[in-house]
Amino acid sequence: MTSSQASGGGFLLPSLPSPTPSDASSVFSYRPLPHPRPSPLKPGSRPENSLIAFLDQELLQVSRKYAKKFNDGGYTDSAEIADDLEKLVDLLWVSATPSLQTPYLLQIANSFNDYISSFSPRFKSTLRLLDKLDRCFHSLITGSSTDSYAPLSPALSGHKMNMTERVRLKSVIERTRLHVVGLAEGIMQAPDPPTEDVPDVGDRESKNAQVDAVDEDPEEEDEALEIELSRVYERSLAEIGETLKREE
Repeated sequence: MTSSQASGGGFLLPSLPSPTPSDASSVFSYRPLPHPRPSPLKPGSRPENSLIAFLDQELLQVSRKYAKKFNDGGYTDSAEIADDLEKLVDLLWVSATPSLQTPYLLQIANSFNDYISSFSPRFKSTLRLLDKLDRCFHSLITGSSTDSYAPLSPALSGHKMNMTERVRLKSVIERTRLHVVGLAEGIMQAPDPPTEDVPDVGDRESKNAQVDAVDEDPEEEDEALEIELSRVYERSLAEIGETLKREE
């Protein structure tokens, strides 16, 4: 997605600042959301219609590339999908329009959960996208943000997800948490590759090389990954639990 494409809907996606050391793990570096517009798009306006058309086209393109995975023109890595979807999350956040943000972010979160099962795990890109989605959803649930990585537009102040949206989000979150933990357990429990009688394949990467390495020490790597996986959607899940209890 280029700036010229985004500007068709009245947007210019700003460059993102680098995470500060206090806000980013030394192992997993997360990215802040861009600063949103000061006001939401007007319903039925040309900018809103342009944004909807752009999002629909980009999500369709992602779906088509996933359908052609491992073939010409298709995805070969889940990190590619995460990068494409992260750009759309940023654009939605810039829009400062809750009526678009909630349904599209739910669609992105749900689709990504389905997509990642077809590829070797790439935890850095996966967790980076899930962290951004978590920040977005938390702000949409509460109508506020104390997170410097999720700058809040005045348009979101006081806005809160309705009950149906929260229940749907809770289901997506629970499935995603189980899914990524299952992917990690599959890697952690996999037997070590053979060390003898392995033919020389030059520079060709092995299947295991597709998994993100987070540390040189396997034990420290597993521990760091477990900690990050436990934090998947933690902000949103905690807030949903509280809000649903208050509604009972």
